[in-house]
Amino acid sequence: MARYLLAPTSTSALLPKDAAKTSPPSRTLRLPVLGSRSGKARPIMAVASEQTATPTKYPKVAAPTTGPIPAAELLGVIEAAAKAGADVIMEAVNKPRNIHYKGVADLVTDTDKLSESVILEVVTKNFKNHLILGEEGGLIGDSLSEYLWCIDPLDGTTNFAHGYPSFSVSIGVLFRGKPAASTVVEFCGGPMCWSTRTISASSGGGAYCNGQRIHVSQTDKVEQSLLVTGFGYEHDDAWTTNINLFREFTDISRGVRRLGSAAADMSHVGLGITEAYWEYRLKPWDMAAGVLIVEEAGGVVTRMDGGAFTVFDRSVLVSNGVVHGQLLDRIGPPTEDLKKKGIDFSLWFKPDKLRVEAPAYYLITRPRWKLCACRNVLQEAASHDSKVNSYSYSERKNRKKDGAYIDKDGVARTFDRKKISRKRGGAIKGRGWKYGSGFVDGVFPVLSPMAQDILEFVQKGTDVAKIWESLDNIPRAHDLWDDIVNVAVQLRLNRQWEPIITVCEWVLYRSSFRPDIICYNLLIDAYGRKRELSKAESIYMALLEANCVPTEDTYALLLRAYCNAGQLHRAEGVISEMQENGVPPSATVYNAYLDGLLKARCTEKAVEVYQRMKKERCRTNTETYTLMINVYGKAKQPMSSLKVFSEMKTIGCKPNICTYTALVNAFAREGLCEKAEEVFEEMQQAGHEPDVYAYNALMEAYSRAGFPQGASEIFSLLEHMGCEPDRASYNILVDAYGRAGLHQEAEAAFQELKQVGMRPTMKSHMLLLSAHAKAGNVSRCEEVMAQLHKSGLRPDTFALNAMLNAYGRAGRLDDMERLVAAMERRDGGAAPDIGTYNVLVNVYGRAGYLDRMEAAFGAVAARGLAADVVTWTSRIGAYARKKEYGRCLEIFEEMVDSGCYPDAGTAKVLLAACSDERQVEQVTAIVRSMHKDAKTLFKL
Repeated sequence: MARYLLAPTSTSALLPKDAAKTSPPSRTLRLPVLGSRSGKARPIMAVASEQTATPTKYPKVAAPTTGPIPAAELLGVIEAAAKAGADVIMEAVNKPRNIHYKGVADLVTDTDKLSESVILEVVTKNFKNHLILGEEGGLIGDSLSEYLWCIDPLDGTTNFAHGYPSFSVSIGVLFRGKPAASTVVEFCGGPMCWSTRTISASSGGGAYCNGQRIHVSQTDKVEQSLLVTGFGYEHDDAWTTNINLFREFTDISRGVRRLGSAAADMSHVGLGITEAYWEYRLKPWDMAAGVLIVEEAGGVVTRMDGGAFTVFDRSVLVSNGVVHGQLLDRIGPPTEDLKKKGIDFSLWFKPDKLRVEAPAYYLITRPRWKLCACRNVLQEAASHDSKVNSYSYSERKNRKKDGAYIDKDGVARTFDRKKISRKRGGAIKGRGWKYGSGFVDGVFPVLSPMAQDILEFVQKGTDVAKIWESLDNIPRAHDLWDDIVNVAVQLRLNRQWEPIITVCEWVLYRSSFRPDIICYNLLIDAYGRKRELSKAESIYMALLEANCVPTEDTYALLLRAYCNAGQLHRAEGVISEMQENGVPPSATVYNAYLDGLLKARCTEKAVEVYQRMKKERCRTNTETYTLMINVYGKAKQPMSSLKVFSEMKTIGCKPNICTYTALVNAFAREGLCEKAEEVFEEMQQAGHEPDVYAYNALMEAYSRAGFPQGASEIFSLLEHMGCEPDRASYNILVDAYGRAGLHQEAEAAFQELKQVGMRPTMKSHMLLLSAHAKAGNVSRCEEVMAQLHKSGLRPDTFALNAMLNAYGRAGRLDDMERLVAAMERRDGGAAPDIGTYNVLVNVYGRAGYLDRMEAAFGAVAARGLAADVVTWTSRIGAYARKKEYGRCLEIFEEMVDSGCYPDAGTAKVLLAACSDERQVEQVTAIVRSMHKDAKTLFKL
């Protein structure tokens, strides 16, 4: 086989996606949003690539749309919030200031803080789930939101403190990382004659000042321009460079101003008062509003090196567009020099979940690699250059040069990447990729020696630039495409999402291959697993723009991604998208929907989707029924699971081992071990050999029923039948002994888990803690916690709740309260959940401290949690012990009114509160009236 030398022929490496390929015009993913304010659902807009702005060589910074929220509605809230902040400033502008210093020269006043508080009040009142980044308050809100508010409550605080007329309130809203709408309220005039003007803009809607349309100036020469700049508080190389630029432009232009409010400075460019503004080291809240105003007024926005701009960058240059190139000729070179000196120009900040489409500064190294296919190894052929550079415009333009390799005769040759592409109808093209399995046509991928080398290299590598550069230099051959796809599918089997993204995005954005549906589906799946929804949507858009037809697997993967992230309204949008395009959702698509809803524990929605399938005459299959059995099982409705199982057999659909295991699990969760045993035996009679999952489900049934010896016998049977117990098997055994109060046996099972070479997980430790807590062995619980820390595991909420229970059962209420306080402060990283307060309510109730118990119950709502059936039952139990029957009924009514329905434990404590037969009959009648089939839910 040939030996290939993966050596770069130029100083090229990882490139911005928009530089790697010429993108077609952007298209939108129309996913209707349920519950929108208008009667007709509006679409969610997703963008994969942007059309360039005028002039064409500068990309647009604005979002293509304001998203599901109409521009008028979004702007209305922004302007109201900005006005509220401006009113606070106007009231304080002629009064004495209370000034604090954030740094040597960076000051903040009480007015900054008060202005931000009133702005936040307006924003959160209208958009509770949006993410907000404020100069004073930092980052708050929902990290999964597609909207980010960048708020500077007082831009130009120093000017405000001195009464100098250049300060403003600046609010910019990003949709999927790009400016969508903004408002700047600028203070004009001076002491005793202050006034304001409001400059607003929205994506595609233009820019306005006090209701009148504005436009940048048409001055076409720097010599006739009035310019503006700014200086940060750090007097470093960037500051010195800008001082030199200030001097240079002062000599050649009509003047350079330094006013002190970035938002106002950029607004002046939009108003046509000045021709350009630039500055290093700004923050997102300084730029988010102003850059949109400039662009919507007809101007241009880039970084100071001429690169594509995002509001998270560390430099900005805005202009009327006509003089932009002239400015870059003078500003670009010194900026490149700063980067060579090591000045940090990476993204200043970006929320983890927020998508930013514009490229950052891509750093490169220059490695040389040799891939020896005959030996299945990758060896580094030369040391890396120590100096790290970034790309200039010319380097990006001439990126795809000839590749080099050594042929089988040892002769050095080159190849033109542009002329080599995968053959049409290749070995895997069109054969697809089975949803949920990661296999091609249900078969494990067979890796060639070359594919094995690529797989090992990608798995070991963490530098995307290095991986892409190495893949660039493999000669394009028809077999290479199959190797790349097989590698990606193998990574999917290994659940390695980052390497999948690296390989598949190389195919999309870097290689000369024409990707097909399998590549897009793998990327959608990887981003969905990582809950990066905007990126998954972007890949879907790229798929459409490439005229690649989505398959049912594509829609299924999108559905699962939305459900996993709790975005159910967007999942419905996928179904609507299919129906609008005349593609009826198949069982594969609906099954993916049910799977996502199952993981999200949305039982009612899953039942609704299941009924919709039958109404639309969508052919259900074994997987559909298995999912529904699991849905009802997790909702603790085993008889409904059994009903689905019977319906399945009635229509002739054959259950598989997963179906039987799901039904065993459904009964196991309720501790119905006899029913679970019947299903287990029926599975064997149907010819299915039980696997470890089936045995585990049966063990769980005995554990929940309080029969640890039965669980132990099933464990022994599992080993006797040649099945190897897994970690879950040992965990169930520990739990079974713990529930029965046999802490010594639970300890023995835990130690056996370690002896067989398995590492105990957090759940293993939590179950052991619960076992010792139930036995009141607090000292051992503390030892387990210490052991947990020693093994490098940080206790999660469940483990801490077990520790709380141990303290409570031992009567050590002070220790319990100290631990709760630490959890509420998040000292250990784990926040309290409803289980935490269930322990408190139960412990205080049992101890007779009703005031403390009610305070703990009140804290549930105060922390934004919802009381569950255990919370309510524990609260009723506290009064039942004192035979306060009337109070118990009052709480029971509150429970039902809140939408929480009773279980067997609730019925038990209500009966415990009864003092005579009349009350017993009354409770029995009430409980039976709550459900049609009370026997399946209550043991009365």
